[in-house]
Amino acid sequence: MVLGAALGGVLGLAGVLPGGSSAWAGPGRRLGYRRVATGQWAVALTFDDGPDPRFTPAVLDLLAAHGARATFFVVGRRLQEHPRLVRRAVAEGHEVANHTLSHERLDHLDRPGVRLQLEEGAAAITALGLGPSARPRLVRAPFGFEGEASRAELATGGWEVARWRGCLERHLHHDPSGTAGSRMAAAVRPGDVLLAHDGGDDRSATLRALPDLLEGLATRSLSVTTIGGLQAH
Repeated sequence: MVLGAALGGVLGLAGVLPGGSSAWAGPGRRLGYRRVATGQWAVALTFDDGPDPRFTPAVLDLLAAHGARATFFVVGRRLQEHPRLVRRAVAEGHEVANHTLSHERLDHLDRPGVRLQLEEGAAAITALGLGPSARPRLVRAPFGFEGEASRAELATGGWEVARWRGCLERHLHHDPSGTAGSRMAAAVRPGDVLLAHDGGDDRSATLRALPDLLEGLATRSLSVTTIGGLQAH
């Protein structure tokens, strides 16, 4: 996933931090968030672009080894190709959310096209019958890019928009020396929504850095949970 605008704020969620981490969706309305107000010493870890049989199983193994939970923003068509990976994620305590049907840039679409991507991505999740761990209305735009049409649809269509504050692959891009995971862990704050990737491009570097991220967070006594886990407290 090529990184786009990592903006913040919230749509219809009282547990989001106020202040300067928001993108305006119109007068008096904030769209999207990258931090969640929480009483927990915890962060939310999220993964985009899967499921991918090359990387998702290894990500799940690492999360299990560290007692961590995550929210997986899945691409609908990839979910349809690899439903067992998504079912495994839910069985192991993770959360599943919407990364659109086919990972098209929403800022390149008109409003009907945006609606199709969001609704069909949600329908793919709902069709698996995953129970409360499935959150088809919790969405993240591919690449983080949102144009005028998509912001209008997101703001009025009953969607909860999750962005992020820190991205593991961005740290890898700027610091390929092998310390990206630990450096990212040192920089986060409780309530942050963190981004990594388990599909799409080659995520071998992500798999190498993820243990350092998880161990660094554990050293700081920061629990790693889902977005829903943060919102619950």
